[in-house]
Amino acid sequence: MRSLDSSDDDPLALTPGPARCWSLRLCHAERVRRAPLHVGCLLSLGLALIPTGAHADPSFGAHDVRTVFHIAKSDDRNRVDYGIHLDAQCRPIGEAPIYAYWHRFEPGAPRYGDLNLFDRQVYAITWQSVRTRDPNGTWTEMRVAALPNLRILVLTQRTATGCIARARIPVNSRPAYVDRVFVQLANPFTIEHVTFRGLDVETSAPVSERRAR
Repeated sequence: MRSLDSSDDDPLALTPGPARCWSLRLCHAERVRRAPLHVGCLLSLGLALIPTGAHADPSFGAHDVRTVFHIAKSDDRNRVDYGIHLDAQCRPIGEAPIYAYWHRFEPGAPRYGDLNLFDRQVYAITWQSVRTRDPNGTWTEMRVAALPNLRILVLTQRTATGCIARARIPVNSRPAYVDRVFVQLANPFTIEHVTFRGLDVETSAPVSERRAR
């Protein structure tokens, strides 16, 4: 049976296996883990999390999970959240149910807002597909512009208390449900490290992996 990183298998039938490289990439030619990042790419990440004007609020549905996971950085409290549109049975709506939006905590701007053209170069969902629909849960695969080699599997399920959604990403070469990605900046133009945090899928223990620049 293939590992979780195989894109050809039904995710519900997979068993965890060794993870492929999933380092944050802001330039398509550079891996964070193995090579320095170009200044232009770092500038894109540093500036993309600075709101650049008023934008329309994202459209939230009554049963949505508004935050499956988010990307934040160290110089302010604003972040980009990834949510998923769900129906009353907690099933993804349509074939592209996952969306990204601003979730702002700094004063002076609306709490929520859509990504602008510049933001989308880093944080846009470049591809998504509902892979498996099952009464026990639905898997939706997605990729993000800044993480082109990272395969993210979003599991949605119905529980007694409502809909839940979790993003499955390898952490320390083990499957984990990641709810936050944090970018530590050394200065506005340089990333010091990137940290993925969540819970181990098998043990539910907190897990964290830091990737140096």
